[in-house]
Amino acid sequence: MSNACVLSVPDWASVRVYLPRDLDALAASTKAIERERGIKVAEHLLRMILLWVLPNGSLARTAKEGARLNLGNLSGPAFFKKVCKSEAFLESTFERLLKHGGKRIALWKDLHVIAVDATVVCGPAATGTDQRLHVAYDLSLGRARKVELTNAKGGETFRRFLDLGKGNLILADQGYGYGPGIVPLLNSGASVLVRFNFHSIRLFDSSGQKITPDHAESLIPQEGMSEFEVSLEGWHNPLRVFGARNPEGKAVWFLSDLAADKLHGSEVRELYMMRWQIELFFKRLKSILELDEMPTREGPSARAWLWAKLILATLAALVAPEPFPPYEEPDESPATVSEQPIRRKRGRPRKALGPQELQVKAA
Repeated sequence: MSNACVLSVPDWASVRVYLPRDLDALAASTKAIERERGIKVAEHLLRMILLWVLPNGSLARTAKEGARLNLGNLSGPAFFKKVCKSEAFLESTFERLLKHGGKRIALWKDLHVIAVDATVVCGPAATGTDQRLHVAYDLSLGRARKVELTNAKGGETFRRFLDLGKGNLILADQGYGYGPGIVPLLNSGASVLVRFNFHSIRLFDSSGQKITPDHAESLIPQEGMSEFEVSLEGWHNPLRVFGARNPEGKAVWFLSDLAADKLHGSEVRELYMMRWQIELFFKRLKSILELDEMPTREGPSARAWLWAKLILATLAALVAPEPFPPYEEPDESPATVSEQPIRRKRGRPRKALGPQELQVKAA
């Protein structure tokens, strides 16, 4: 189902069942609607904002369309003021939508697999990061479990996902491979498989000696995979390190708390490759929803626009017969995807690690 169809009159009834029943109270508490002037109903405000973020949408056209559909009687500038006051309302609505979901499937040995990552969103004429979108992506349900939106200073850290908790296995690239983030995640009850390098984390051997990058490098054979136990300050149980060489001969390291009955060395690559689904999720957000078409960089409507886009994507996934995007292999081969990383229309490209780049020779 297309995003435009979701907002059409015949389909809106099937969409409305997923929205919070107390939308009016939510709009009042977040001050999205303080005076019943122009738009009196929170549902109408939400629907107009979703119309605005459709491709080629504009404030003036949305105001006219809202009047035609009897959603509100506002000029373009008046609607803009409403949008600027709706960020908290849209964020809260999106958080409620994430609670909907289907039956959990495709567990990894009784653990629910979640990939976490972040992507950059840029506005017009940007030369760097404007906003950063942090996502915990459910690989079995094919949808986001948690989303956080920050400015350019919001870094990648497991601390954003501590509420995922026990029963979940978190996959992450080496941007998350730091002790100050890993320890709180493990203490929350979640398990982890994260790529890392020995320059960015202090790991110790069985004698309590710090493992240096050079020493770690010497432990990897030319063929196959090495595996050994390490300790991490702040965590009471041993962790397992897996190391192998990619086709270029460079070391690739993974860290996990999973015991051998949950993760065998020969399964590390298979499990970690599941993380590629979140890269596809970001790619589709930017191609289908045009998430890279943010109309303003740091303006008062920028974050409201992003939350509305995410609401639209979630509603489309909930109403459509298949999740967005479906849990499937990439349309292109992994080699092709990794050779052509996702790039933004504006700003600096996001460095994407493809499966080929992470390929190791199994033992």
